[in-house]
Amino acid sequence: MKTAAKLSSDERRAAIIHAVRRVFADKGFHGTTTRELALAAGVSEALLYKHFPTKEALFLAMQQTCYGAQYHGKLEELMNMESSSATLVLMVHYLISHVVHGSVSRDDDMAIYSRLMLRSFAEDGDFARLMLARPAANWIPKCVACLQAAAEAGDATDGLDYPRLSGWFAYQLATMIRTYLQPETPVVDYGVDHDELVEQAACFILRGMGLKEEAIQRYRPQGLANEYQQAPRQLLHTH
Repeated sequence: MKTAAKLSSDERRAAIIHAVRRVFADKGFHGTTTRELALAAGVSEALLYKHFPTKEALFLAMQQTCYGAQYHGKLEELMNMESSSATLVLMVHYLISHVVHGSVSRDDDMAIYSRLMLRSFAEDGDFARLMLARPAANWIPKCVACLQAAAEAGDATDGLDYPRLSGWFAYQLATMIRTYLQPETPVVDYGVDHDELVEQAACFILRGMGLKEEAIQRYRPQGLANEYQQAPRQLLHTH
C-alpha cells in the first residue's frame, strides 16, 4: 500500500476529494473553512491549494465525483434490460433494497451522500439538482417505458396518464426512507425488520404506479436481501 508521501498527483487529488466530503456534508459549503478541509484531508493548506486553487473548485470536484459514483451498478444493469413488467418490479425492489440495506454507518458513502443532499436542500439546491439529473436521465424514462410495456401486456391498470410522476414518486419515497433510517437511532420505527420493509415499500410503490397485484406477485424476487449480490438478469430468469 502506498504511503501518503508516495501518492501520485491524481491519487492525492482523489484522496482529498474523498476526505472532504464528510466536512462539506456536516457544515455545508459556506460553513467550512479551507483549514478544516486541509485537516480532514491530512494535508497542508498550501498543498490543498496546489490541487484546488479555491474552495469552490474543490466543492465542484467533489460534486462531480459524487455524480459519477452515484448510480448503483446493479441498478445500472437494470436500466439496460428490456422494458417490461418484470424489469419494473426488479427495479423498484433493487432501489428499495439498496436504500435499506446499503447504509451501514454514519460515515459510509451512502450516509455522506444523503447528508450532502439534505444540506443542499437547506441551502441553494445546486448539489441536489446535479445529483437528480442522473435519475431524470435514466430512471424516469425507464419507468415510463416499463409502465407502457406493462399496460400493453395487461399487467397495469388503464389510464396511466402521468407515468413520469409515478417514476419520481417511487424514487422520492425511496429517498425519504433512507433519510428516516439515516441517524444511528432511526427517526421512524417502522415496526418490521429491513427485509419486510423492503417488501412492503416495493409493493406499495408498484401498486401506486398502477401495476396489478398479480403481476407484482408474479415477478417479485424472493429473499432479495440474500440474493442482492446476484446480477439482476439472474433474478429475472428465475421468475
